[in-house]
Amino acid sequence: MHKIDIGTLHCLCYGDVGNKEKIAYILYPVNNILDNWIQPTAKKYKTTIVVITGMDWQNVFSPWPAKGVPAGSPDFKGESPEFLQTLRQKVIPKVESILGINNPERSLIGVSMSGLFALWQWIMCDSFKNIASLSGSFWYEGFMEWISSKTYIYKNGSAFFLLGTQEIKTRIKAFNSIEANTSKIVEQLKMNGIKVRFDHVPGNHFSNPIPRLEAAFSALYTLRESSQSDS
Repeated sequence: MHKIDIGTLHCLCYGDVGNKEKIAYILYPVNNILDNWIQPTAKKYKTTIVVITGMDWQNVFSPWPAKGVPAGSPDFKGESPEFLQTLRQKVIPKVESILGINNPERSLIGVSMSGLFALWQWIMCDSFKNIASLSGSFWYEGFMEWISSKTYIYKNGSAFFLLGTQEIKTRIKAFNSIEANTSKIVEQLKMNGIKVRFDHVPGNHFSNPIPRLEAAFSALYTLRESSQSDS
């Protein structure tokens, strides 16, 4: 594992020795359990994995200012544009330069608010070919209206979405829309000819992180191989 600090961000890099064609960035807090999972996963999927931590989770993954959820929570500041700029102009160039990686196929994996960010940035730019959004916060105020306004979306990569079956069973009204909204997004991407997979798994919002991340890697690289065989 190699650690690279960029401002307040910490990038933990795990690699498959000798393979520099693929790199996956994960926006997810890492603990000892995940740390033990990541290196074998990098080897299994023949990729480099970079876990980015140290973000102001509530704000850098919110695409525009919005009221806090649930009621009484601090408002979202909408700092995604600035964070995306940091990611593209500072994090990716420095990490890949230090690791000796040149123009790889990039994937971005996000969970909850960072899952929302993963899809938002994918629509905004082409820095990442593939994305995975695990329990993405697609209840976010104005997001469904924003993505529905995108009448044409072209991506030659793939997207993976995952939700826990218990996630809609919440007392917070705003979160009740997560299942329906994710399904609408998946259908919209499919209608645009994008390779998409949507899995439902047991549990609530943050249950079973390792099986869910494993599902994301398995799906993304399965969809990747399918994309290559079709081309």
